[in-house]
Amino acid sequence: MMYTFKFNKVASTVALYCAIASLNGCATFDKKGAEQANNQSNPPTLFTETSGVIPVEDRGRRKWDVAIVGDLDGNGYQDLLLTEHAHKVFVYWNEGGTFTEPSTLINGDMHGTAIADFDKDGLVEVIIAQGGGNGSNPRKPKHFEITKDRQFTGGKPLEHFEKGRGRSVKVFDANNDGNSDLFLTGFATPEQFETGANHFYSNSGTGEFVFEGNLPFSDRLSYRSVITDFNGDDQSDILVFGGKRMVAIAGGEGYTFSDVTDKVLGSLKHTSDVSAISQLDFDGDGDLDLAISRAEHQFEPETYYDAASKRFAFFSRFQPLQLEDLTIDGDFVLENLQMAYPDFDVYVGKDKRLLDFKSSSKDTSHDLDRSGTINLTASESFGWPEDLCVKGVKMKNLPKDSKPGLYIGYMGNNHWRICSQTSSATAGVINNVISTPATTKDESLPAMLLENRDGQFFDVTSKMGIDINEQTTSALAADYDNDGWTDLFFMRYGDMSKEVTQYLYMNNQGKSFTLVDNHGAISTDLGATGAGAEVIDYDKDGDFDLIFANERGKWHLFENHNEILSNNNYIGITVGMSPVEKADLFGTKVTINACGRTQVREVGNTSSSFAVTYNNDLLFGLGQCDEVDTVTVTWTNGEEIQLNPKQVNQYININ
Repeated sequence: MMYTFKFNKVASTVALYCAIASLNGCATFDKKGAEQANNQSNPPTLFTETSGVIPVEDRGRRKWDVAIVGDLDGNGYQDLLLTEHAHKVFVYWNEGGTFTEPSTLINGDMHGTAIADFDKDGLVEVIIAQGGGNGSNPRKPKHFEITKDRQFTGGKPLEHFEKGRGRSVKVFDANNDGNSDLFLTGFATPEQFETGANHFYSNSGTGEFVFEGNLPFSDRLSYRSVITDFNGDDQSDILVFGGKRMVAIAGGEGYTFSDVTDKVLGSLKHTSDVSAISQLDFDGDGDLDLAISRAEHQFEPETYYDAASKRFAFFSRFQPLQLEDLTIDGDFVLENLQMAYPDFDVYVGKDKRLLDFKSSSKDTSHDLDRSGTINLTASESFGWPEDLCVKGVKMKNLPKDSKPGLYIGYMGNNHWRICSQTSSATAGVINNVISTPATTKDESLPAMLLENRDGQFFDVTSKMGIDINEQTTSALAADYDNDGWTDLFFMRYGDMSKEVTQYLYMNNQGKSFTLVDNHGAISTDLGATGAGAEVIDYDKDGDFDLIFANERGKWHLFENHNEILSNNNYIGITVGMSPVEKADLFGTKVTINACGRTQVREVGNTSSSFAVTYNNDLLFGLGQCDEVDTVTVTWTNGEEIQLNPKQVNQYININ
């Protein structure tokens, strides 16, 4: 294959670099051959959940955002950083298509996470925003570095950063110098009400960050963000969202930013409760459109009932919630009990007997963010204490002798009473309910597709055939069938009492989207609601696999079987630092031209509202096209390499 090089800022270095022997480092990874495909039984669906590939914990926990993807140890395969909210942050090392047991990066209440090589020493760094104890303990983000032998160093707070109730940590090259800068959002503390908590930090390339000031903000709940380029000027722009309205921030020369919300979004700025935004070019016209999921913050009580399975699910927070008495066939069985810090206690019967969750050395249900199953008989649970769970009384106003916790009592005649008297989120699923309890109705918050027309967005959701009239928690754009057109996966908020089939819309060559009914991506977790979704080609077979999580649920990795179900081709480009000035990977664009079409992918493009990925495997579906004309790799500082690979169905490694 042939290579040509261009460096816009330092043209004199072109001839020198053309002779550098590091070109020999351009390695390839072959696609799974036809023989392997023929030896497999055809899967019934596009996705099937893997078993034994990633040893995630087989229990529900609270989550924070999506899986973070990146080759953290430099072995050529994408690893996973998974956050179990208020518990641990785990790293799962990819050993060539299977993952190791997790390594613990840090314990505690962690939120948005960014990975990049901020000091450009060849080692990946991690910056994690710490939670703020519901506002009582604003803290500063922590910084780690990961060695090639999978060790973690550092872990100390960035003391010169602003304190905050940390939410998102985003990475982008604000002034196109090849160095990764930072944008952090937070839930504003009282002293930040006037300025907001959207903080921008510059990086000169040494990894030492300088606080440059506050960027435009919206209301207190608008602490989610995405890095994009909505005006196509190759300067990174920012969208902030999550509360009552969205804000569009245009990046300019150097470290300049401007609020262009009205011009870019118009009346769409009032779109509320946006849970995630994915950028994509759904119509192939060269600009970045937006797929939007929407869901309410989990503040209000929720109840669900599935008559077919006789399951009743509930969620409560901030104030006492007494459920209506339930008629239960047999013993009381509650599964996936989730009680967040500091409210962990469960009381039973009139005498408020405290359940002991430390009944055996193997029982882990007593730890932070515990979950588990409770089995109670009528005789051990009889009666109900007086003056408990008074409706409308906030937790801070409870009588002094009224303890926070979950209360369960048997009232006779197969009737059971349950009350959640906690400030923190509490949820569970009760089995064998034969009465028909009342349920809450989630507000309809339709997902949206916004088309970019010369830097302004227009709602084309209905026009393009997308019809989701419910809440969704993640919008994930990727070409799932390798036909060369970006498809859309939406994670449903869902019904806590049922298994949930997610939404998959396939792109009809930019003209419309078609809903796929039988795709195999199903959430089996009960007592959970949707969280975040991300793609990863974990086995480097040339298609996008899917990993998603449920709030109070588990992580699920789904293998994509497109290489068996279709004969569409692909090409993958694995990007490294730039050849001359060692510009960081983040924001690097790869453009391919094949069979008359142009496609662009960018390192760091993610569905995450709080974090960034560092996935340097940029994958392009080609459909029936069997030859790639050119591949152009462009780093944020202007350095550029052009390849003429021709051959398809391979990964090309750019060192």
